[in-house]
Amino acid sequence: MRRNTIALIWAGGFLLAAALYVVGPDRFLDRCVAAIDALTGWIHSTLLTLGAQAYDVVHALALALLAVFVLLSVLAARRGLRGGWAVVGLPLVFLLLVWRPFAEGPAPIGRWLAALLISAVGALLMTRRLLDPPPPRTGPWTAPRWPADRT
Repeated sequence: MRRNTIALIWAGGFLLAAALYVVGPDRFLDRCVAAIDALTGWIHSTLLTLGAQAYDVVHALALALLAVFVLLSVLAARRGLRGGWAVVGLPLVFLLLVWRPFAEGPAPIGRWLAALLISAVGALLMTRRLLDPPPPRTGPWTAPRWPADRT
């Protein structure tokens, strides 16, 4: 066994003895349990606060990405790219996930996460479609040839 390990065990024993002396040997476990309880209470309240804020962030991101998707789809349609059904289908699926007209509370976070995911994927795919070079044209609209190509 290494000497450092043995020295650390002895130092930990002396620190435990000092803590027992300061707190009192009969109340040490009660104080440890109280400290752990206070720590878990703080963690739970922090997670509750962050959870409420996270719900609002997911909600806002999902709606914003849906708007981005719709605008990119309109741009793609104006350029003659595919995506006409997507501009109808994706918002419809989005509404089916999060719209609850007769419910007493808001939609669960899982539904909003799914809506965020589909709107993000749709916006990214439409962005990629707009950034890709257009396919080469064939048929009656072929590009004019150079004069040297005519033989």
